Amino acid sequence: MLRILFALLFFTSVLPAQTALSFRPILDGRVLRSGADNAAGHDGAVAGARRVEVLRWYLSDIRFLQDGTTVFTPAKRHHLLDLEAPAGLNLQLATPPGLNYDEVSFTLGVDSLTAASGAFGGDLDPTRGMYWTWRSGYINFKLEGTDPECPVRQNRFQFHVGGFQGPFASQREVTLKVSPAAIVPVYLNLDRFFKTVNVKKQYQVMSPNEASAKMADLLAELFSAERQSS
Repeated sequence: MLRILFALLFFTSVLPAQTALSFRPILDGRVLRSGADNAAGHDGAVAGARRVEVLRWYLSDIRFLQDGTTVFTPAKRHHLLDLEAPAGLNLQLATPPGLNYDEVSFTLGVDSLTAASGAFGGDLDPTRGMYWTWRSGYINFKLEGTDPECPVRQNRFQFHVGGFQGPFASQREVTLKVSPAAIVPVYLNLDRFFKTVNVKKQYQVMSPNEASAKMADLLAELFSAERQSS
């Protein structure tokens, strides 16, 4: 019996822990949910609400750091976050037990070497709707929906931010100060996005250019470890 108990204790001691990066997009001051009616009244116009219908992005090369030094890097390099996926925007990572860290770092988008190598499987499979077959490259961030202020058919906005070649490469590094926890919240401030991007004038980005590069800069700034006001 003691041998069995010892074996069980040893086995559980070497099992990896689980750390979840819980991404929480904020629109109109509330967290968007998978399968929900993700609409927001703005400027008091609840009846004509802005609505987010597609929200997806790639994360690459996640790192946990302590005092500026990398202490753990998960084996899987690329992850697709999708608001409408069954797991929503919760990214489960196997981490060493007792891992100490004070920062989490990641690349927003797919790294240039991978992007230049063509299509892959898994999260990088082109059937996920995040690959430009016409130019052999990944869309790093996709945001689609409707807004009554968009002066186009069906009031649709479409922002597909991608590209891996200069001068319009759209991969961006993000580093956040965090505290170790089983669930680490990461907020995405879409309210700030729509305050910065005037959908009356800019309602579509569909290829790498100066506008998409500037939008990539903005997107990287929207992530935070604490909930922020718009």
